[in-house]
Amino acid sequence: MRRLIGLASGLAVALAAVTVGSATAVDIGLDDVAEGVVVSAEPAESPSGADCKNIWFRVRQFASAPANQRVFGQLCHRGELSADTPVQILIHGGSYNHAYWDWPYQPGKYSYVDAATKAGFATLNIDRLGYGHSDHPNPLTLDFNVAGFVTHQLVQALRSGEVGPKFRKVVLNGHSMGGLTAQHAASEFHDVDAVIVTGVGHNFAPKGIAQVADKFYPADIDPKFLGRGYPPGYLTTLPGNRAKTFVAPAKYDPKIEAYEERLKDTLSPTELTGITADSYNHSITRNIRVPVLYAIGQHDLIWCPTTQDCNTDPQARDEANYYRKGLYTRYVVPGSSHSINVTLAAPDFYRETFRWLAEQDIRP
Repeated sequence: MRRLIGLASGLAVALAAVTVGSATAVDIGLDDVAEGVVVSAEPAESPSGADCKNIWFRVRQFASAPANQRVFGQLCHRGELSADTPVQILIHGGSYNHAYWDWPYQPGKYSYVDAATKAGFATLNIDRLGYGHSDHPNPLTLDFNVAGFVTHQLVQALRSGEVGPKFRKVVLNGHSMGGLTAQHAASEFHDVDAVIVTGVGHNFAPKGIAQVADKFYPADIDPKFLGRGYPPGYLTTLPGNRAKTFVAPAKYDPKIEAYEERLKDTLSPTELTGITADSYNHSITRNIRVPVLYAIGQHDLIWCPTTQDCNTDPQARDEANYYRKGLYTRYVVPGSSHSINVTLAAPDFYRETFRWLAEQDIRP
């Protein structure tokens, strides 16, 4: 615990002293998004093979700020798209981007976009603010309150018809820090029909979080991010650490390791240190008024570090007290780990989400 607090304090002190200028956006084929939403006129490529469009949303980072930040997403579906098509907003975790939900290696196994669109859902697969093709503001200004507020704006864009039909059913589906983002959005704004959260526990596990925290270093010295023009302060994973941190000890294809390293992204230090407060703040989850599916990998070493099995770990058993009967559903994904989508158990998780959504009367 002291080690993590020390890391958080060190990051905050060091980075607070940095004078951060404006970010140079990643080249996404669009010089500027003037206002509102811009939908690409050309079909977008997706490993899923679904019908996709690239979309850039102009959003506000704070309620009092101008709408001067761009968030990237891909809207994918198969067949006719209508207001009755349920849409899932897919929200990746820290140091990932939208590729987490639409994995390019064997997408028939590892692409949630592929499985969801074949099941009849539409997906809006986003790069969160500070990740991927989206804008990169000062990383110290990014936290889960900001992430939840930005997500709320995307929900409103879907419901208002800014990207096509006025979607009647909107689901938030977030992994890890994306799950914390989904919780914030659903808890504060109450404008979605269901929430799916993966890789997030309700109790703070000092040993598990510390195992992750010391795997990061400054992104501006990592070869992948040199010359990107991001403001100082963003983090990324140390080379060679991703599989053993997020995927092991679950069963997985060894080829996943190379993809994990190649597709890795950045992370805000304020989000990293914010995990502590959010996992303790049960008022956030208790204020969600729609059905929630909490899915955690059986061998998630972040949340179940003692026995390395979330069926038996005392940390996981204790957190079961925080699930509201009749509204929250807990699902341990057999044989999986933290990053469920890149393990061999991914198809089982996909089927369970669709089954659970049908139980909530959210079906194509």
